[in-house]
Amino acid sequence: NDRSRTHQAKARARHTRASRADSTSNRLPEENRGMSEVFRNYEKQYCELATSISNSVDASSGLSGDPKKQKVNQVNVEISQAEALLRRMDLEARGLAQEDKTPLLAKLREYKVDLNSLKQKNRTNVSSVGGDELARAELGLGGEYSTSSQRERLLDSTASLERTGDRLKQSQQTLYQTEELGTGILEDLHRQRETIVRSRNTLHTADDNISQSRRILGVMARRMVTNKMIMSGTILFLIATIFIIVYSRLK
Repeated sequence: NDRSRTHQAKARARHTRASRADSTSNRLPEENRGMSEVFRNYEKQYCELATSISNSVDASSGLSGDPKKQKVNQVNVEISQAEALLRRMDLEARGLAQEDKTPLLAKLREYKVDLNSLKQKNRTNVSSVGGDELARAELGLGGEYSTSSQRERLLDSTASLERTGDRLKQSQQTLYQTEELGTGILEDLHRQRETIVRSRNTLHTADDNISQSRRILGVMARRMVTNKMIMSGTILFLIATIFIIVYSRLK
């Protein structure tokens, strides 16, 4: 009876905290009010679920055999759902401003302490019965829920593997396309390199031809200078000869 009154008092305290959260959410800024509404809905669900867990734990303590095993399985399922709600509440609370999320995170810590207490009491009920079957029940591996849960996990794992396989196929196809593109680029670079090499050889040949032409032009220029000097000397010699002849006749 004392234990029942204690759980009832905790349940009333949880409902009181939930009602306080309603008034707190009304004071939040307009941009955070939508998220606070989500938090409040999660909190309401959690408080109802925590009350159900507390009642189930109290009820299972007075049972034995298969009814107690079924009750333990039910409590394990509800505890998993409560933990999921707490995780969602934590995510919603951390999205608020610092001054708004601090009281919500403190409230979450209280809820986690309450849930851990309920989990501990449920473990005590499980250990009081003993046996491998109840140990499986504590782990959520027994009964119809276990078969359904395992089937869902297998389906999820299969779907995840299929998605991973599809992503690997897409990555492999992308890799092949990238490899083909890289091969094409390498071939283009090789052709461009051959073109550059041929152009360089052509430039070397042209440079050699230009050097040879320059040498020929130099020789031709020297010959022209020599020819000019010879012609100038011949002209001077002829003028001098004519002058001498004319001078001799005049004497």
